Amino acid sequence: MSGWDDRHKAPIVVWTSVADLRVDGRQRHIVKPEDEHRLTLDVLLEPRDSDTLIVALHGALNRDVYTPPRFEWMGTLAGRKESVLFLSDPTITLSERLRLAWYVGNASDNIPERYAQLIRTAAVQCGATRVLFFGFSGGGFAALSLAAVMPGSIGIAFSPQTSIGSYYEQFSDMFAEDVFPECRDYADVEATYGSRVSLLARYANAAPDTTFLYAQNTGDTHHMRRHYEPFRELTEGRAGAHFRLREDSDGHTVPPKEYLLEILDECASGDLQPASPREASLSL
Repeated sequence: MSGWDDRHKAPIVVWTSVADLRVDGRQRHIVKPEDEHRLTLDVLLEPRDSDTLIVALHGALNRDVYTPPRFEWMGTLAGRKESVLFLSDPTITLSERLRLAWYVGNASDNIPERYAQLIRTAAVQCGATRVLFFGFSGGGFAALSLAAVMPGSIGIAFSPQTSIGSYYEQFSDMFAEDVFPECRDYADVEATYGSRVSLLARYANAAPDTTFLYAQNTGDTHHMRRHYEPFRELTEGRAGAHFRLREDSDGHTVPPKEYLLEILDECASGDLQPASPREASLSL
């Protein structure tokens, strides 16, 4: 043990490599690579006696209120029977003004790929054969991104962005300036890192056994028009593609807790139709 996190009431263990990580009860794991060009991964893991691991992803942070690491959904997921892994996005640590960075990483560090390695390691040690990614808004983007990187998992996204470039310019411009300063502008970022910043690019050639449930609030007109509709047009009809529409509010708000848990229950139970028979068990 390397310390104690009083805020999250968990022992802290620091590793230099994902391959070294060892699970021993509820812990905060920090993976701080010796390579200075790689970002520090920061997670909170609660292993339970279950064949399912829920991976919880956060959205935008009010930097006046929250400081990284951010482990979102702790209240919502309290008391679940599944193991839970809370991931903080290390990308937002690149700038004090960043509120949202979509778990993209930077030019020298592909965070979805590195987190996928960590999640596989955690799942094996927790005895989980099913992985569910769970997030809202920017966290929903990350849930769908990671699901595409990890065939056999399920991405659960509530009113996500599906393209950073289709979000509000103030966010995409700040993201480009602070995360990819070597690029001229956001257009240059997208041209260089297409599938990392756009789910349309990532899912254009996604593995055929990629499974997701995309739940959209119809009252959120911005996300309906600029994110949901293009993504549904691209993926509708594919095996493993599931869409849910319902009106929760007139804006971009978190769905009611009961609805979030209902969707989680469905996916955790195995009732959601997978893309192919081999998805019944996560390929680790």
